[in-house]
Amino acid sequence: MRYTGMSAVTKSRWFAIESATKARNSIILFIQFSFLSFACSPVQDTNIRTPARELYNQAIIASEDQFYTEAEELFRQLSNEYSGTQLATLAYLQLGELFFKRNNWDDAEVNYRSFLIRNPNSHLTPYVISQIISLNYEKNRYGVFIRERSFDRDMEPNRKIIQEYQRFYLLYRQSNYLEDVTELLSNASNDLAEYEFVVGEYYFSQQAYNSAITRYLYLLKNFPKFERRNQIAERLIDAYENNQQPEKANSIRIILKLQSSQST
Repeated sequence: MRYTGMSAVTKSRWFAIESATKARNSIILFIQFSFLSFACSPVQDTNIRTPARELYNQAIIASEDQFYTEAEELFRQLSNEYSGTQLATLAYLQLGELFFKRNNWDDAEVNYRSFLIRNPNSHLTPYVISQIISLNYEKNRYGVFIRERSFDRDMEPNRKIIQEYQRFYLLYRQSNYLEDVTELLSNASNDLAEYEFVVGEYYFSQQAYNSAITRYLYLLKNFPKFERRNQIAERLIDAYENNQQPEKANSIRIILKLQSSQST
């Protein structure tokens, strides 16, 4: 026996210690068992994804209520979590619309083009291209403080309009949007031509006649409907004469006379 030879008091102390040790071990085993049972039991997932359709509907409602920041976040969540789905593709179109409403032309164009890349054969393609044309027109309308046309700005948006219009007319000439984009094309072409003319006039004033001649010839070749064509031709004659090229100046005069006689 473990307690042989011990006094009654000593035996009592050892018995108490052993009982306490057993109790502690039992508690430890209980805690371990409880932990294992909890770990093995099914735990409710708190990160369940919101269904795509629900996300889309929430974003549309937020947009209609003009909570644009919330709508943007929801559409981005949809495009990220459900990439490759039809609703995720539509989310890019809706993002383009959101940015268009807020005059954020660059982000609008990025998202419109993202939609076209992911769904090039959509029945919405003519509309999206017309929006790209419209936003590029708007890019050049905005000044620092007020809307205005200014010819010292970047003309790249107008060049994009012409490029996108050519694509639009080639593929969707029966579209209901053709009339609107044709008007924008006319405005963009006039703006770009006016810009080229101003640059040509600057070169002429600086006696850089070769550069001025290049601009005038470019205008006559590429902008047949520009209202300043006769004025450009006259300036081209002056530039040739000042550049010691009288033969070319005379050839332009002959062309102008022929055109004048044919129009009368």
